[in-house]
Amino acid sequence: MDAPTFGKWTPELAERVAPSGRLVLAGVSTDCCVLSTALAAADAGAEVLVVADACAGVDDDSHAKALHVMDLYRPLIRVVTVAEVIGEPS
Repeated sequence: MDAPTFGKWTPELAERVAPSGRLVLAGVSTDCCVLSTALAAADAGAEVLVVADACAGVDDDSHAKALHVMDLYRPLIRVVTVAEVIGEPS
């Protein structure tokens, strides 16, 4: 999504996801845009999966801290791996 804001949870994205849909997030930066988008989407009622190994932060510590914060919002936001999303065995 292209939006001039940190969070990308726009009316257009909300329409694509629908109120009870699933949003799978990956990208940069975990500690800014991914975090902002995840929180807004979860607050709007979407199921949010943040793909930890498909995101990056400003540095490794910031990335890890943002993932930790989002994981506190379970079950609204779940931090997962690429393998979990595509269904590969662990």
